[in-house]
Amino acid sequence: MQDSAGYSSVILQDRPALSGRGGRRLYFTLSRYSLVAMVSLLAGIVGIVAGVLHDTQAYSGRVLPGITIAGAKVGGLTPDQAQDVAEAAAATQLARTVTIRIHDDRFTLTYGELGLISHVSEAVRDAYDIGRGEPWQQLVFTRMQLARRPMNIPIRYGWNVGAVNNFLTPLAAEINTEPQNAAVTVQDGTVVITQESRSGRMLDLAATAARVRSALGTGKDEVAAVMRVREPEFTSEHARALVSQLGRFTTRVPGTANRVHNVALAASYVSGTILVPGEVFSYNKVVGPRTEARGFREAPVLIDNELVLGDGGGVCQVSSTLFNVALLADFQILARSNHSRPVAYLPLGRDATVSYGSHDLQFKNTTGHHVFLWAWVTNRHLTVMAFGTPEPGKDVAIEVERSGVIAPPAGTRTKPDPDLAEGKIVEREPLPGYRAQTYRVVTVNGEIVRRELIGSSIYNAVARTIKIGTKKAKLPSDDHS
Repeated sequence: MQDSAGYSSVILQDRPALSGRGGRRLYFTLSRYSLVAMVSLLAGIVGIVAGVLHDTQAYSGRVLPGITIAGAKVGGLTPDQAQDVAEAAAATQLARTVTIRIHDDRFTLTYGELGLISHVSEAVRDAYDIGRGEPWQQLVFTRMQLARRPMNIPIRYGWNVGAVNNFLTPLAAEINTEPQNAAVTVQDGTVVITQESRSGRMLDLAATAARVRSALGTGKDEVAAVMRVREPEFTSEHARALVSQLGRFTTRVPGTANRVHNVALAASYVSGTILVPGEVFSYNKVVGPRTEARGFREAPVLIDNELVLGDGGGVCQVSSTLFNVALLADFQILARSNHSRPVAYLPLGRDATVSYGSHDLQFKNTTGHHVFLWAWVTNRHLTVMAFGTPEPGKDVAIEVERSGVIAPPAGTRTKPDPDLAEGKIVEREPLPGYRAQTYRVVTVNGEIVRRELIGSSIYNAVARTIKIGTKKAKLPSDDHS
């Protein structure tokens, strides 16, 4: 069949004709040019597929063309060759530098030295995997994309978080300076500064490391280290505020030379103590164990209501004298115990017994300012002082009220004494006991503002006692010389 234009048409006779409006039959026809175009398209597709399949064989074991890693071409390269190219690209990044500025000093390090790690193998694997293991339809699509626009695989970087600290830690040890406290002494009853205080500086490792890592991520080429100023606990300003004697007390030191020595030694441990506001003073912690290795000697101590030889005899006189200073300085008394019997150097209710590991004298600096303790022994007199910041018009007094006498137990107590010669007898008369209450009275401008009970003391009564010596005499040794 031929139309007026002279072109042949193909009528599809193998399917029923469709009826249109008015009963007219519709036919589908393909022109000669349409058929040619379709055939050409199919031929092109077949050619592309064939080319892709051919290239796939050609690039077996190689990265497909059109692929880059960090901008470097790796198409057509084996994974090992691509690894070399990618490592060269990563090396440029790892070689970049950051300068860390610490005051006037500057330290320049590469990204690699500061812990930047490149995951090159991961990028090479991703580049090589493109187009592999895909259905041929998807592979065709991928190749067409690569032909039109190359695909870049970035190199992923990670951090060795310890590398920055490994650099900063020894550096901090070199540049850090410790704060220096002021040093003071007492001359003619006045606090004198012998060494001025000085601030210290410290490299803030965490904050500086964070700044360095941020610079590596943003490409910043210089960062300032974070330095912290460390102020001393006891500054020259604190020392200059120690202008008032908050409390001073003196007791006479009786007894043997060893006892005087122990009192002076214990006083030396207390002397020079600085208490910051709110700090608790512990006598046992400050003075420590009363052992021969630390210089203490054997002297009489009060045990079981009587004096016997023991290590560190006399240290209770220091704690008792200090207790009176703490009362006068208006410190908060946290722990204090009286002796089992009255002592010769202080009235009832004014003593404070101590025993390492058990009884302790503790008080808290509640003045709101720094406090400095000073103690010394001279001419058998112990003096303890507390210096601080004055409170105008304030005065503190100590009052003790006796509340009764305790009668000694009836009968006689007999006990062996290994320190007495065998057969020797020593008799001690019965002694009464006492009860007392200790008060602190605080006045401001002559008016009482506080009267507080510090503690109650009970001193034991002692029955009549007979001690019988059990110490055997030494036998003379034979001399055969």
